[in-house]
Amino acid sequence: MYNIKVAFLLGSLNRGGLETLVLDVFRKASCADFDFIGIYRKTGSYLPDFEATGVPFFQCSPSKGRYISYLFRLRKLLKNGKIQIVHAQQTIDFLFAKIACLGTDIRVVETFHGYDFEGSRVLKCMNKLSIRLADAVCFVSEAQCKYYIKSYRLSKKLQGKCHVVYNGVNFSKLDQKYDIPDFLKKIDFAQPRKIKLAMVGNFVNVRSQSVVCKALAVLRERGLGDFDFYFIGKRNDKEPWRYDDCVSFVEGNGLSECVHFMGGRGDVPAILQNIDGFVYSTDHDTFGIAVVEAMAAGLPVLVNDWDVMGEITQNGKWATLYKSNDVEDCADKIANLIENLQLCQKRATTYMNDIIDFYSIEKHITRLGNVYKRLLTGFSKKSSL
Repeated sequence: MYNIKVAFLLGSLNRGGLETLVLDVFRKASCADFDFIGIYRKTGSYLPDFEATGVPFFQCSPSKGRYISYLFRLRKLLKNGKIQIVHAQQTIDFLFAKIACLGTDIRVVETFHGYDFEGSRVLKCMNKLSIRLADAVCFVSEAQCKYYIKSYRLSKKLQGKCHVVYNGVNFSKLDQKYDIPDFLKKIDFAQPRKIKLAMVGNFVNVRSQSVVCKALAVLRERGLGDFDFYFIGKRNDKEPWRYDDCVSFVEGNGLSECVHFMGGRGDVPAILQNIDGFVYSTDHDTFGIAVVEAMAAGLPVLVNDWDVMGEITQNGKWATLYKSNDVEDCADKIANLIENLQLCQKRATTYMNDIIDFYSIEKHITRLGNVYKRLLTGFSKKSSL
């Protein structure tokens, strides 16, 4: 047992992928061989959930732009807590922590959860600065890590700070038996029973639900309409057209009877237990928690061959890959799933245990612990954990 104490630094506590990941780490604190606390700047809907974990949790935030005062309060909180490592989840929080820790022996780590494809020049400069200043940098996939190394022309020395730490999923929520969601229950009463397919993910720029919509239209043109497809995900107020265009396309192509937009929902585990297959289309996801959860639920999964998806599916061993942005190929793969459903479902269940073991939140915590241990013992070789 290493005597390591870590502070996880969060921006806000609103529901999101990285917040859910950190919350699951907090819920599994007993699995960690290091101690940790949480510090956040802005409150949010997840605050009661974080507090319910029992892990020490503190708010420390700037007031009316008084950042100097904030940095001194953050520094005091870290020193009083005898923190050895601060782990920031966003570049701005990393830079705050780095300044607050000047003159101390506290190490500062950052995880990059996304790409910088649509980032400004200022953001990219901040990213590069944070990589230079960090004691260790974590990426959530090998493909993402390689992108930053190549795009930012990282030297061998900087590459030595880089670690791949796959996201983890709290699979215990998939072990429970849930009631059938009402919208799926109604379909079960229909005869003959239609195959139920779904995609989970908010309508944001990292995803491409439009490709799936177009593929479903192709299936209807081919006369294959014995399915119901559900898009589970919120309309993004900052980019409402991503959702609105899909709805308009579905309505304009006569698909409204079989393609349904369910909005954001809190019962995704129940949905996964009561559908027949899962289809996903990404533009530039860095990981794909929704895909991992669907695979772990024993569902046949179709996902495009974006580098990250090839990586997390073991090059298509754990899921079926279709060509990115290729509507016809996506339609072909969905048609094959519908026409050979039982065979596809049998294949999908073969790898469930391997997937659960590899992407468990417990394994994620172990990988984090390995980064912390190597950091404090001076290990600097680039690693994939």
